[in-house]
Amino acid sequence: MIAVQRIKALFDNHRPTLVTDPSLKRAEVALVLNPAIDREDPNILFIQRAEHKDDPWSGQMAFPGGRREPEDALDGAAARRETFEEIGLALSASQLVGRLDDMRGRHGGRSADLVISCFVFIVESVSALRPNHEVSDVVSLPISRLLDPSLRTTVRYDAAAGLEFPGVFLDPDDPRVVWGLTYRFLTGFFSLFDQHLPAMPQ
Repeated sequence: MIAVQRIKALFDNHRPTLVTDPSLKRAEVALVLNPAIDREDPNILFIQRAEHKDDPWSGQMAFPGGRREPEDALDGAAARRETFEEIGLALSASQLVGRLDDMRGRHGGRSADLVISCFVFIVESVSALRPNHEVSDVVSLPISRLLDPSLRTTVRYDAAAGLEFPGVFLDPDDPRVVWGLTYRFLTGFFSLFDQHLPAMPQ
C-alpha cells in the first residue's frame, strides 16, 4: 500500500522526464487517486473506453484523457478538460500533485508520432459520475489490488507481431485487464515507490 501523504511528499520533489519535440502531437491523461475509503490504500480511477473503430485504445481500460487542443494552453489542461467531458469529474489545479514521465505512443505504429503526458491528481471525494458516449464503464481500484501478484496476467497483441504484454486483472472474477499504455504509466508510478510491476517488452 502507498499512503496519500507519501504520494504527496514524493511528488513535491519529483522531476519527470518530458518529451519537448514541438513536431509531435500531444495527449494527456489523468491518474486520479481517491483516498476517501482508505488514506493508506487510495483508489485509482479507470475508465473502460467504448468500442470505436477510430480509437486506437478502443474497449481498453484507461485513464480518462485525450488529445491536447489549441485551447489547452497549460500543461494538464487537456487532462482536466477531458476528464470532465468523459466522466463529469471536475479536477482543479489545486488537486494536481505531480506528473509522470512522458510516454511515446506505439499502438501498432498508429500513434508513433504521439506523446502522452500523465498528470496525477488527488481528490478527497468523488460525486456521482456521468460517463459520456466515449466511456462504457468507470471503475475504482485500490492500489493494493493493482499490486496483487495473483492478478497479474499477459495479453497477446497481434498488431505487435503477437507479442505478449503484461497486465493486471481488475478482480479475480472480472476478466477485464489493465494493460498497454495505462499499464506503462502504472509501472512508472509504482516504481517511484519501489513497487515494481513486470516490465513491458522492448
